Amino acid sequence: MKTFDFNAIQQPVFPVTLRDDDKTVVHVTYPTVELLDRFMGMVPELQEVSKTKDGHTIRATFGLVAEILSSNEDGFTFTAEELRDRYNMTLFGVFQFVAAYMAFIREAQDAKN
Repeated sequence: MKTFDFNAIQQPVFPVTLRDDDKTVVHVTYPTVELLDRFMGMVPELQEVSKTKDGHTIRATFGLVAEILSSNEDGFTFTAEELRDRYNMTLFGVFQFVAAYMAFIREAQDAKN
């Protein structure tokens, strides 16, 4: 019988370049089950936030994106405030990131099937 080695699994990584002067590159890892659940639960709210401009949902969205970006191979951690202030992330940028992150998740899921 063959041995299965979890250490041999190549984990999917999503490189993201931030909008700071250094153009910092973050290698975002595939989300945990809990993070994926929260992200997928927020997607419908994101579709509404562009219409309603609800401040609470916008802040929560920046917080979730900070948590996603903090799940990386590089050891970086981020806060919502840092994303807005230091990395010049806009709400439009968040929407673009969410679409790209969803594509990364789909691609990673399709690759293992």
